Amino acid sequence: MLRRLDIKDQWRSLDKGFWPDDLPSGSRTVVYGHNGSGKSTLSELLLSLAEGTSATSVAWEDENRRRTNVSMGGAGPSTSMAVFTRKWVETNLSAFLGGAGASAIVTLGKEAIDAKEEEARLVEEIGGLRDEAKEAAKQRRVADDKVGKLAREVQDRIVFELREFDYKRFTKHRYSVTKVQEELRKYKGDFPNDNAHADALKRLGEGAPSAVREVTAPPAGVVNDLTSLAGLLAETPTRVAIQALERNPSAQTWVERGVALHEGLDHCLFCAGEIDSDRRDQLARHFDESWLQIRGRARAMLTAVNGERQALADWHAALPATTSLASDLQAVYEGAAQQAKTDVDDRVAALATIETVLDAKAADPSATPEAPDWSVLGTTPSATVLTQAVAEHNNQVRRHAEATAERMQIVLDHLVGSQSEAFRRLEEQAKELAAQSETAERSAELADRRLDEVRQSRFTTKDMADTLTRDLARVYGKDHLSVAVTPDGKSYACRRGDKPGTDLSDGERTTLSLLYFLRKLEDEQVPGLDQAQRIVVIDDPSSSLDREALFATHQWLIDTLKGFGQYIVLTHDFSLLRLFIKSHKNAWGRSMMQIKKGDVEEVRFPKVSFLEMYAAAVDGERRSRVGKLPRVLLNNTSEYGYLFSMVMAGITDSEDHERLFLLPNAARRVLEVFASYKAPHRTDFLQQLEILVEAQEGEPYRDVYDFCNRFSHGEGSESIDVLDARAVHGQIRRCMEFLRAIDSQHFERMCSATGADPTMLP
Repeated sequence: MLRRLDIKDQWRSLDKGFWPDDLPSGSRTVVYGHNGSGKSTLSELLLSLAEGTSATSVAWEDENRRRTNVSMGGAGPSTSMAVFTRKWVETNLSAFLGGAGASAIVTLGKEAIDAKEEEARLVEEIGGLRDEAKEAAKQRRVADDKVGKLAREVQDRIVFELREFDYKRFTKHRYSVTKVQEELRKYKGDFPNDNAHADALKRLGEGAPSAVREVTAPPAGVVNDLTSLAGLLAETPTRVAIQALERNPSAQTWVERGVALHEGLDHCLFCAGEIDSDRRDQLARHFDESWLQIRGRARAMLTAVNGERQALADWHAALPATTSLASDLQAVYEGAAQQAKTDVDDRVAALATIETVLDAKAADPSATPEAPDWSVLGTTPSATVLTQAVAEHNNQVRRHAEATAERMQIVLDHLVGSQSEAFRRLEEQAKELAAQSETAERSAELADRRLDEVRQSRFTTKDMADTLTRDLARVYGKDHLSVAVTPDGKSYACRRGDKPGTDLSDGERTTLSLLYFLRKLEDEQVPGLDQAQRIVVIDDPSSSLDREALFATHQWLIDTLKGFGQYIVLTHDFSLLRLFIKSHKNAWGRSMMQIKKGDVEEVRFPKVSFLEMYAAAVDGERRSRVGKLPRVLLNNTSEYGYLFSMVMAGITDSEDHERLFLLPNAARRVLEVFASYKAPHRTDFLQQLEILVEAQEGEPYRDVYDFCNRFSHGEGSESIDVLDARAVHGQIRRCMEFLRAIDSQHFERMCSATGADPTMLP
């Protein structure tokens, strides 16, 4: 199919870039443009491509945006394109449409007479070749479908698995089937396995992690104090009180025993000396101070032990929760945390036992409890694994974006790499089958050429004459025109009722030529192709047709062309354009909706496309351009509204208006419609205009009459000359001033309807 066409060098009114890249034709395309816009030039260029004699070097872009360069004199890539133009009519029907007395369309000869017999023989002979070609093409399609299916499956998985993590990057637009095929084709080497793929997806699903507090060293320090625990527990107030006598063991022993022996006595048993109250007070104070000293030391050690026990508990409680760490660190962290809990519990239990004996010692300094086993306190709980796991987690937090990119790449490499070998294998098979298919198709094509020639040679038959007669009746009504095979059986004759149909009008010639073209197209057999693979181009199918014939022709085109893969209709007839817009409204609406939703295939090659072709001024010369159909053409049901808006826009843009070449005739057409409305009692435009000019006192707009009479000539919508509007820009403005002067209310309403600015006129 044809998406768009470009040329290498200027040819007539066409130059490089005349057709924008972002404005494609579609399966059903209608191009609207006034005469002189370049429609016929474009259609003749397409005809030369169809005939294998390209008028200039071109670049043909198909529906998949593949470009094919065609040099001058070469053939276009679509060998099944048929183009209806004035040149085609002149070449194929010149004798039939030549004027009075002309009757022949195609002359029969011996080749046509013998064609049926030869065709039967050829059909049987080449049947086998055609079957082989079909089978080869079928296998090729199956292989291509497998390649495409695998690529689409990988594309779907890429978008499904990764789009939620980067919705801008992983879309079907960025990872098109073509791109995925390229990635599959070039991927080499190892790829992440299923476990790595699953782990990467899991980690991506966790979202962005948060930093956790670092693990501090576990508390320690009470161990040195505990070296004196056994001694403290063994001490008593008496021992402490008489430590001053430690250098005199005999005296120390004597005093210790003496204190007990003299309990309740007033005199010393050894020296008979009196033990007065002052001496007793002195001894009591001495012993009380030792009591308090032991208690104080016990309480101080108890406080230190209690503090370390609480510090150990707080340290463990302050450890980050396992669930706050990255999933790949949780298992090892959980194990280390459990071990740390065991270590802490052991040490807390030992410290609690020490607290118990110290509590007893502080309560009764004279008590001498046994020192518990506190060897477990000689080491601190290990925090190495905990510290490293938290450090690794926080490092992941800092490099989250990088890690996320790495994980997405792991997923992407797995999806592509795991299918790359299978894809290349399928693609190689498809390539081999393509070569086989091309060979088979070439063989079938060579064999079918003779069959095609035979079928063409017997085209002129009574059946075709009857078919053309029925077609004419559908357009014009019964018995208006008919086609019959001449008595000698060698040609067609056109009849009007019971008489020869000579001197055909322009409309009748257009209709008959178009019907013959379409029926000939329908009868043609293209080897290896059906209608869905063919392109039909029709230029100006409605020239000089009345309203009824125009409506019938439109419906005939819709019915006849619906089976073809693509058709392009070029027309200057606004009424025909409106009929196409109406008949394609639903399909066009669906296409536009798909384009708005970002459907890549519809954007590339829409099902329905309405374009405009117009003449633009480029460096002072007329050039043809293809553009989007203006909204004013869609919103207005009459050509009058479109032409009115064009002229007002031309006045606004002055000499920069891109449709400058069309403005003189557009202004005349506006006045023609306006005058027929204001002066319907006159049938001639200039007479109508004369009456309106004379109605103004002093005839201030006589120059408008002169302009329409001298500078711009046209007959309805059929003929519009191309003039240089720069020379007559002032007269164009005067035309609109004249219209406003005649009917200001109508002028204001037309400006409102078309969105024109009425203040542009003084």
